[in-house]
Amino acid sequence: MKRVIGKISPEEKHVYIWGAGFSGLVLGYYLKNQGYQITIYEKSNKVGGKIHTKKTSSGLVEQGANALYLNADGLELLKDLKLEPVPAAKKLKRLLMIGGKPRRPLQLGIFSKVALNAHKKPPLVSDGLSVADFFKPLLGQENIQKFVSPILSGLYAAPAENLHFRTVFSQVGKKAQFESYWDFLKLIFKNQKAQPKLEISGSVSFEGGMQTLINRLGEVLKHDIKLSTKEHFRLKGNTIICTDSVTASDLLKEARPEMSAELARIKYQTLSSVTVFMKREIKSLQKAFGVLIPLDQGFHSIGVVNNRAIFPANNENVLSYTFIARTHLEKDKIIEDIKKLNPDITAEDVDDMEFTHWEKALPVYDLQLFLATKKLHQLARKEENLAIFGNYVAGISLREMISAAKNFANNPQDYSEAP
Repeated sequence: MKRVIGKISPEEKHVYIWGAGFSGLVLGYYLKNQGYQITIYEKSNKVGGKIHTKKTSSGLVEQGANALYLNADGLELLKDLKLEPVPAAKKLKRLLMIGGKPRRPLQLGIFSKVALNAHKKPPLVSDGLSVADFFKPLLGQENIQKFVSPILSGLYAAPAENLHFRTVFSQVGKKAQFESYWDFLKLIFKNQKAQPKLEISGSVSFEGGMQTLINRLGEVLKHDIKLSTKEHFRLKGNTIICTDSVTASDLLKEARPEMSAELARIKYQTLSSVTVFMKREIKSLQKAFGVLIPLDQGFHSIGVVNNRAIFPANNENVLSYTFIARTHLEKDKIIEDIKKLNPDITAEDVDDMEFTHWEKALPVYDLQLFLATKKLHQLARKEENLAIFGNYVAGISLREMISAAKNFANNPQDYSEAP
């Protein structure tokens, strides 16, 4: 089970949290519910970190996560916060760029390949195994690049070669060998089937965008947050660091040099997003969630999200698409990508563009992150009043972070299931 790194003492009722991004807010919320006194230090003048909904004259722009994919803990949190979720539209097409055109990714050829090779024994699940290496005997290198990498890039912003198997497929636990790929697939399906049925499921946002969730958490914790803080970091009482790993490394450089060194090993992926407001619809993305784009398709973007199709209530009378890339995106490059999707569209069909760039957008879920967090857990077992939490620790998705924060607040010293 993924969990917060470290422990805090239940006897020490004051908790000092550094960072008021999503991880700091949600962990602070659960700890406060358990009766702890919370102080959250935030160096900027706002809460939420990378999650921010910008209101423009053209429409809403999500500068970070555009949705929360619900699990039971996520739905329970929204009920506790008295937030009404806006579910994503159902039955939208999920497209993949194949041969220069957006298509449904599950093609007959892939099913035939899986059926033909499913009896094969996968590679031994060692600490050094990548996602690409695991699936290569089943699908072949060409299909890894064509299907697996772009699909995983939609969540991790990294190709299968760079993704660590045990980290991405944490459901396998400590199992070292599968008898066949069927054996592996049955485990995945069994875990999915074991998930509780929810009255609301899938991706949700909120009226006014994801900022509504951040604002509600900020409101509940408003007396506990110190914005634009000049406070010098020090370990006092129960301390939890809820920043990116680079900042966490800097904070712990003097007090915990070994932990600082491991945190510094974690790499980040640069990402840019451009929300484009159009006068005309991109026809190839009609009734589609969006499209994922393999690197060999000649696009500058790795994916496009159809905002109006997903959350029409938040994009009423607005044609809005978000283009995502691993490098800086410029207007002319976006126009090039739009024309590849819809050749008869011109620059005059674009109403407005809103650019967002993050140098440290997402942690790279590679072997280096796995080894660093494994070592951090070993070092943290010696600590009684120090913990570290972020999307490089307990999962890249918001729902995984919600579950990890809730479990930690309920039992902040339980280390029985940690790596």
